[in-house]
Amino acid sequence: MSFHLSSSFDREKATTDFSSKGFARIRNVLSTESANRVHKALLESTPWNLVFNDGGKHIDLTSGQLYSMPKQSVTQLQQAIYKQAQSDFQYCYNNYPIFDAHKAGRNKDHVLHKFFEWMIGDEFLDTMRAITGYDDISFADAQATRYMPGHFLTTHDDTAEGKNRRAEYIFNFTPKWNVDWGGYLQLLDDTGDVRAGLRPSFNVLNVIAVPQKHNVSLVAPFSGGMRLSISGWLRHGDPE
Repeated sequence: MSFHLSSSFDREKATTDFSSKGFARIRNVLSTESANRVHKALLESTPWNLVFNDGGKHIDLTSGQLYSMPKQSVTQLQQAIYKQAQSDFQYCYNNYPIFDAHKAGRNKDHVLHKFFEWMIGDEFLDTMRAITGYDDISFADAQATRYMPGHFLTTHDDTAEGKNRRAEYIFNFTPKWNVDWGGYLQLLDDTGDVRAGLRPSFNVLNVIAVPQKHNVSLVAPFSGGMRLSISGWLRHGDPE
């Protein structure tokens, strides 16, 4: 199983945009076959968790754990998540931790693991080094994400001591998305105004300099789709 970058995207423009704007948005980044293969895996064979922040602690709930909870408990959990989001950092979305699962040797033959193995190879990393200007990028981590109605990620800048993050990347795998459905990746200026709003799209790669304030706006309750992506950080040093 192989994956490839498209030969058609404008590498020079991506490099210029990243240098001048602090981000690059690269359309048609993968070959059509590669993008379709990953999209199919995200739709059909990914074991999703629900993730959120509980007072600074990352929580993962498997689908089995979530479905076994009484309806009242699920409602109370949702209310607690939203309450924390009023004033503190919070997130709520579906996740599959590719980097951690791959490291632990789980689901070795899964399409997303094969895609990750391609991502930590020369074709992808050499391209990211060239676009960002960081020659010391040595690896990427990765998670799959699925934002459903009510999901969100509040404002942060990706600073994490000891993580050696050079840039964030987001592979978009959302074929159809109405502009009124929310779920935008919003890059913020120092006053809190949105300087760029990036719509969920298909076969589009966003590369964002770290640190930089950003969020993912709330996916509307009336959304008719799922915001699908594979995201993570381009890092230097040795994998943990």
